[in-house]
Amino acid sequence: MKHLRKVFLIMCLVILGLSMGCTEKNGAYGKRITEDLNTTNIIEDNYRNYYEIFVRSFYDSNGDGIGDLQGVIKKLDYIKDLGFNGIWLMPINESSSYHKYDVNDYYAIDSKYGTMEDLEQLIEECHKRDIKLIIDLVLNHSSSTNAMFTKAKRAHEKYLAGATLTEEEENYKDFYCFYDNKSDVPSVKTVCQVPGKGYYYEANFSSNMPEFNCDNPAVREEFKKIIKFYLDKGIDGFRLDAVKYYYYESITKSIELLSQINQWVKEINPQAYVVGECWDNSEIIEKYYESGIDSFFNFSTSVSDPAGSIVNSLNLEGKMLNRYYEGLLSNVSMAKSGIPAPFLCNHDMSRFTSSASENKTKFLYALLSMMNGSTFTYYGDEVGMIGSNAGNKPDQNVRIPMLWGEGTGDCAELAGATEASYPYGTVLNQMNDPNSLYNFYKKCLLIRNQNPEIARGTVSLLEMDRDETKLLFIQKEYNGSKIGIIFNFSPYDNLNVDYLSKGFNQVVGQIVTNSKEQYIGLQKDKCILLPPYSIAIVK
Repeated sequence: MKHLRKVFLIMCLVILGLSMGCTEKNGAYGKRITEDLNTTNIIEDNYRNYYEIFVRSFYDSNGDGIGDLQGVIKKLDYIKDLGFNGIWLMPINESSSYHKYDVNDYYAIDSKYGTMEDLEQLIEECHKRDIKLIIDLVLNHSSSTNAMFTKAKRAHEKYLAGATLTEEEENYKDFYCFYDNKSDVPSVKTVCQVPGKGYYYEANFSSNMPEFNCDNPAVREEFKKIIKFYLDKGIDGFRLDAVKYYYYESITKSIELLSQINQWVKEINPQAYVVGECWDNSEIIEKYYESGIDSFFNFSTSVSDPAGSIVNSLNLEGKMLNRYYEGLLSNVSMAKSGIPAPFLCNHDMSRFTSSASENKTKFLYALLSMMNGSTFTYYGDEVGMIGSNAGNKPDQNVRIPMLWGEGTGDCAELAGATEASYPYGTVLNQMNDPNSLYNFYKKCLLIRNQNPEIARGTVSLLEMDRDETKLLFIQKEYNGSKIGIIFNFSPYDNLNVDYLSKGFNQVVGQIVTNSKEQYIGLQKDKCILLPPYSIAIVK
């Protein structure tokens, strides 16, 4: 019996050795690769990693419960250290709403956020850190309490009464999209009646957001004036809100106005960056690139599209990984000669963090970080904040405050929010945990910054394992330099890959979602072993 047990034990050891393949003695994953985690490239072009900030919920510098521009200044080193080299500020102009997409005064900073001097200081401090700062520019509509709307209503009513108008009143009488007869309103538009009057104004978002009449030369001149005002202060560009609503009934006319906006911007600062929001399908977004605007957000990479190229690629335990490769190609081709702008979520949609699967949450961001173009990351995603505005849930749920864990700086929750979840803890806790979401984001951004080919390179397929649903091996080439990116899409299985036969000779980076004991290992036969949900960068 003892002899049989000994034979059985020897057989088990032999089988175990065969199943492990050609791994090194120092661990099941083989020899650890050597990475350079201390150097990165200074980015000088507009291919950047942008961090979207809702100022109200970011960092409160004065203890009033409301985030402010001084709070953003205080956290610039945090943003820089994470690996972001661009910041997009959601609207900061004077406004009566919590979201501030209805602007009362385009030339003033909302007093709850600070002053124009605070913005000027923020611009200066960003530039010291090689961070580009862009601001939200809402040109499709203003607030109904904006002085321009008040002037426009008065002028239009005077016009309807048949009175003689001054030159200024002539400009203002159709400064907004007024309709004297409801039957004249195009079917795609929403209008509201001016209280107590017999005429209407276009308001596609809400009654307190009247739409500008972009056919009016005076309106365009005002847009040009606003753009110059902020570029002269040193702002590095703009995020243009809801661009298809410039002319909701005409894509052609919206593109024409965007071309003019781009011209106004680039005449003042040729290096400025402009990204537009056109929430539509890829074919429509591709058409908008004809305007010459640098970027338009790629909604097909976001969690708002359940069939999107990133989220959908993880379905069926990796059996749809080809969707990711198709998305890589589409992301580039859609932008034509512009800069793609992929993202996972923003202020208009539920956050993508999963409290049930940290590894999946990490891998989704890793997949975003390997996309071409300028990536956009919503504040708080790096620490796994959760908020949903799905169904009838309020928009405030996706604008919950950061929890810094410092004893100061946390903002009060917005009135109207019904849920706020922080399953992965505070910023401070995660900064001290090498396996946290925070440090995972930092690693992804470091690798992206170290390898300019990732954001800028021409994509080609080297290998795709459609049957075993694990392997995607692509190449990116930029300025004569090539890198390989190897993905293991399996959530459960290891993947052994020969990269030497593809013309690469070293592993320069690894992104691993699993626990600290697992890593991408070099094997005796010079293959590498990738654990589940991991990525290797080879040169």
